[in-house]
Amino acid sequence: MALSDINRAAVISTIEEFDRRGRDAFLQQHGFGRSRAYFLRFDGKLYDSKAIIGVAHGYLEGDWGPLPATQFNGGEATVAETLRTLGFEVQVTAIPPAAAEPGNVSPKGFAYWWVNNKQTHSHEIGGNYLWSPTVRTDGARNEFYENMKRVRPGDVVFAFAGGEIKAVGVCSAPAILAPKPREFGATGDAWSNEGWRLPVEFTRLRRPFRPKEHMEVLQPTLPDKYSPIQPNGNGNQGAYLAAVPIAMADAVIDLLGTRWAEIDFGAISKPTYQAEAFEASEEAVEQELRNRTDLDETEKLQLVKSRRGQGVYRKNLEGFENACRITRVANLRHLRASHIKPWRASTTYEKLDGNNGLLLSPHIDHLFDQGFITFTDEGSLVVSQESDADTMIRWGIEPEGNYGPFRAEQLPYLAFHREFVFKR
Repeated sequence: MALSDINRAAVISTIEEFDRRGRDAFLQQHGFGRSRAYFLRFDGKLYDSKAIIGVAHGYLEGDWGPLPATQFNGGEATVAETLRTLGFEVQVTAIPPAAAEPGNVSPKGFAYWWVNNKQTHSHEIGGNYLWSPTVRTDGARNEFYENMKRVRPGDVVFAFAGGEIKAVGVCSAPAILAPKPREFGATGDAWSNEGWRLPVEFTRLRRPFRPKEHMEVLQPTLPDKYSPIQPNGNGNQGAYLAAVPIAMADAVIDLLGTRWAEIDFGAISKPTYQAEAFEASEEAVEQELRNRTDLDETEKLQLVKSRRGQGVYRKNLEGFENACRITRVANLRHLRASHIKPWRASTTYEKLDGNNGLLLSPHIDHLFDQGFITFTDEGSLVVSQESDADTMIRWGIEPEGNYGPFRAEQLPYLAFHREFVFKR
């Protein structure tokens, strides 16, 4: 069967399933990521176009089953053309889909967010970043922490602390995994050391804005779920980073008046590349490591070397791995010792643990390190929808290949990579 065999009835059935399950459950059930640019618009709602087409294949007569995401490409020439041929409307947009659902995306394509960071306000605003744990203290998912992964360069962040919006920032790069900032001190002792660090260029307002004084305007615009503030204007306890609906953002901007002109929007046109953010974070972690007094100089040296895939860490890794998993290159001079759980997020033990690593060719190391690919426990390659299909083809990467087996000791690290590094 081919995409051209898909009919309108199958697409309608898929839309109905999407609505029944909800977006996240539907995508997870069928193994698709969120669309990045092409959306099916139907009855005023947006649907992830590639997922709709893939699942619609399973609704055809003959029980052919859904098409897995790895077996076809999305985009204009495939998914969009198929949907338009069937009489559907396809919306092409630069809107980050993870942000689109809360309705917080402006007509210009950037989204609005609200951070309640009373405890860490001075550190984060002064350091031009936001930081949150990846999960709650009980290990459960937290919507406000999940939002850290959804913010994209150019998005606007209102910073609220002490009952006031004291600063407004512009995101300059996607969030990366990074340890809890040492400057937090005793603040957040209960938080895990693993977290999301989001670069945001903040501008402090010369005159803070108090939402409590304008709730007659703001209250009707508050979201029904995951609101950053209460109807009385107080911050919602536990709501760290929340999506701001367009109506609410417009109201805040109107109330800011001339203060809105103070904001430096230069970061919108000058985003930081993610690789640069990785490097800056790891340099900060390395400097903190060098300042530690509980380690002798030999231990510090080995930990620093492990960042570059050298020293004891590489020797430990070469005891388990002998070639690149994908290219099968076995000449060790041409392979990088890549941490599975990022070095910057690893404990002292994990930085040197050979099980926390793979020997990879340089271009494969790049894809793995930045989350464009990952592996299942069984060894199957998983390719992110954010990866470039043409690059994968030119680099000779076979998506359907199996590159296992992995040692049992490697599996917890791979699980971490899939959950927190892989670009879903």
